[in-house]
Amino acid sequence: MIRTIFAAAAALLLAACQSLPSPPPPSGFNAAQTAMLQSQGFVETELGWELALLDRLLFPSSESAIRPDQAARLMGLARNLLSVGIDGARVEGHADSTGSAAANLALSQARAQTVADALQAGGLRFAPGQIVGRGETMPLSDNATPEGRQDNRRVVLIVTPP
Repeated sequence: MIRTIFAAAAALLLAACQSLPSPPPPSGFNAAQTAMLQSQGFVETELGWELALLDRLLFPSSESAIRPDQAARLMGLARNLLSVGIDGARVEGHADSTGSAAANLALSQARAQTVADALQAGGLRFAPGQIVGRGETMPLSDNATPEGRQDNRRVVLIVTPP
C-alpha cells in the first residue's frame, strides 16, 4: 500500500515538473537574442552584454574618427541587433591618461558619439544618457606602456534587456 502511494506521488510530481515552462534565459534576453549577441562578439558581464575586448573599437591617440569600414561594420551590427528585437544600447567612450582629464573626458565623449552615430545610421536608438564619455577613469590596462594606453583608447557597446 505504501509503495502504491509513493509511486502515485512520484508520478504526480514528475508530471507536474514536465508541465512547468522552462525558465527564461538568465540574461533577460530570449534564446535568439542571446545567440545573436554571442555571434556578434558580445559576452555577458555584470553590466550587461558587452563587446569582447578583441571586438572593441580602439582609437589612435587624440582621435575620435572611425574608418569607413568600421562605420559599415557598426551599421551591420545595428541591423543584426534590430533583426532580433534589440533596438538600443549604451555606448561608452574611454581615453588613456595622456593629456588633461578634461581633454580626455571630451575626447571619450566624442568617440562614443562617433560610434553611436554609425549605430544610429543602422537603426539603433539611444535615449538620453546612453552615449557616455568616461575619460581616463576606467582603464583596462596600465597607462605606463604604449600597449596599455592603446587598450584604454576604446569605445565599448553594452546591451541590456529592455
